[in-house]
Amino acid sequence: MSQPYYIEKQHFCGDGIALCSGRPIRIANALKGETVLAEDVSVRRRRQAYLEEVVVPSPDRCDPICAHWRRCPACHYQCLHIEQQRELKKKQWLALIKKFVDIPADCEIGFYDAPQTVGYRCRTEGVVCRGKEGAYLGILPRLDAAAFSLIPKGDVESDLGMLEPADVLANEGIEPVPLARCPLHAPELNDLIERVERHLGDFLPQTRLSLEAYGDSARIVVFAMPECSGAVRESAQKLAEILGISVVFQELPPRGSHVYPKPEVLSGSLWHCYVHNELGQGLYARTGAWTPVNPRNAQLIRQSFMRMTGGLHFERVLELGCGCGTHSTVFSGICSHYTGIDAAWPAILSAQYNAQTYKWDNVTFFSDTAEHYLDKRYYKGVRADAIVMHSNRMPYSEKTSHLCLRFGAKDIFIAAPTAFAIAQECRHFCGLNFHLKKLSLCDTLPLTYHMMATAHLSLLR
Repeated sequence: MSQPYYIEKQHFCGDGIALCSGRPIRIANALKGETVLAEDVSVRRRRQAYLEEVVVPSPDRCDPICAHWRRCPACHYQCLHIEQQRELKKKQWLALIKKFVDIPADCEIGFYDAPQTVGYRCRTEGVVCRGKEGAYLGILPRLDAAAFSLIPKGDVESDLGMLEPADVLANEGIEPVPLARCPLHAPELNDLIERVERHLGDFLPQTRLSLEAYGDSARIVVFAMPECSGAVRESAQKLAEILGISVVFQELPPRGSHVYPKPEVLSGSLWHCYVHNELGQGLYARTGAWTPVNPRNAQLIRQSFMRMTGGLHFERVLELGCGCGTHSTVFSGICSHYTGIDAAWPAILSAQYNAQTYKWDNVTFFSDTAEHYLDKRYYKGVRADAIVMHSNRMPYSEKTSHLCLRFGAKDIFIAAPTAFAIAQECRHFCGLNFHLKKLSLCDTLPLTYHMMATAHLSLLR
């Protein structure tokens, strides 16, 4: 049963926070200062409510641009004006970073906003779903929306709080959110989705597809479990013949195994152009290599790095987590010898392909982990006076920062997708007598709570 809530503050992940019996409860699409009516749909220890009506709206509230804003997990700020989104995100990121590291008074702080607020996603994933009008590509709704859809049925209402989140989302009564015509998708991606949906009739339900479209380059990767790989491959082959674009079939490893079978190219090329660098070179990636959902992500981060490295020159630069070589030209252009490493073998194959295609003469790529490479190569006499680190959502360990210092690094450049990661990385190096010189926050994914950060630290002499 719906009840009124007053939104006390905004959660870091975009939800509104209200108090219920003295305890916080999260309400998606609710803004600070609003009074709303919401249904409690708490699952296990996740206290949450589903927004049904806004009684007293915030002056910053705006009309959503998507009909699925109540259920879709892709957006977090559909109801907040873009200017207020950016101010809120920057304030939250700086507040969290300052909890872990003191930002010096002379540290140069930059804020960079994405030039495009909608229509920027060039990559997405979905599963084949069956609806009244035929097959379509969809994704699972947010947990609160899924739980809310189960309550009217009566069969799980009393036990909802005892279910695990995975049990709720796996319920057959949950209607997926369609991918077609998402306002965040680039026009070429929406066009690709619509073309694919016309020919999904032969696919088994729940077959997973990855779709990428950037400029005039497009690729579809069809995934299948071993027990149904034959049927899925046959459907993928038909799709490849009809569409005439790159279609790759990837059989997933058996349960419990992490060894992926070799991808099979059914049509087109294994290589997909996912971004252009500052030299106008189209960078290519093969299946299994991570690529940004938005090419402008890479361009914004690259611009930030170029500002940080302006006027600098190094003898040797080492990039940890180089991926497909997205930022390699930035750092190979300011050093005599550049080395990139990444734990993902498909990413290194892609980086080597790009280096060979464009004749990057002073670069070398290896597949390895950060700590193993830094330790092994140190004893072989290898050194680097600048190190670039690409954190995942969790930062590198404190041990990695000690290894970087031992490796001879005088300058550290960091890119991180979370405030916690950039804060921890800076804390590790500041504890080793490094000084935070520059910090940049980049709003790479508007309408979501995600941003990216870059930092430059220099060793105090």
